[in-house]
Amino acid sequence: MHGSDNDWGTKCDLIINPLGVEAAGECDAAPPLTAWTNEFDGGAGVRAGVALGYDWGPVRLEGEYFHRVTAYGNQSDIDILDDVTLDKQEQEIELAVGGVDDWRSHGGFVNAYYDFGASSSWTPYLGAGFGVERASLDYESVWKRNDDPERISTFADPLLRAKIAGTTTIGDARLTDVMAGYQLLAGVDYRLREPVTLGVRFRWVDFGEFRSEPLPWNQLRSHESSVGRGETILYQMATDASRFWGVSLNLKYRF
Repeated sequence: MHGSDNDWGTKCDLIINPLGVEAAGECDAAPPLTAWTNEFDGGAGVRAGVALGYDWGPVRLEGEYFHRVTAYGNQSDIDILDDVTLDKQEQEIELAVGGVDDWRSHGGFVNAYYDFGASSSWTPYLGAGFGVERASLDYESVWKRNDDPERISTFADPLLRAKIAGTTTIGDARLTDVMAGYQLLAGVDYRLREPVTLGVRFRWVDFGEFRSEPLPWNQLRSHESSVGRGETILYQMATDASRFWGVSLNLKYRF
């Protein structure tokens, strides 16, 4: 996951440093976006759905609804990418971690299939579909500053070092996005008796990038998500891609 926000450097935070001490020339213009990334392992979960369709011999077309839940429970160190924050790493910022959990989604696809050997008891098939998914994901991010003011070199002023020592920036939210994507399907059905078949299906699904709406921090340097400059500091998370694969058991009834 890739994160970014419109935060200013600590010296430019007018709630922490209202007099602009030691900030001459550094806060004349808004800085580039802060940027960071987290890497997480994949997760496992359950996907269930229903579909209704029509067949023309070997060709079938269907509309499908599904609900998916995937548990992650992963946490990893944050890799900082922007120069402003890198300068504070290990002196001002002693801990930077992020975590994800509990992906939930609702979606719909239109799928087309081609059946091979539909006249026998066993019917293998291939298919493809296009659709949309509304997904949500639990995300948390914690940035903690050194408790020892003497280890902080952001400020020379001991009073300002003491003021930021031990402060935290915390984000804890359920991120949401609506994505379009496609899926590839393959499976085989076995006719139990007319008109009921039982089958196994494999699917590979690609929804591309997940990008959350911008959100305020729960707290920024232990105060509200602002730097006293008339704007709210907002962060946003995105993924390289949202993909999953799965194997399912399917029960089909032909009307």
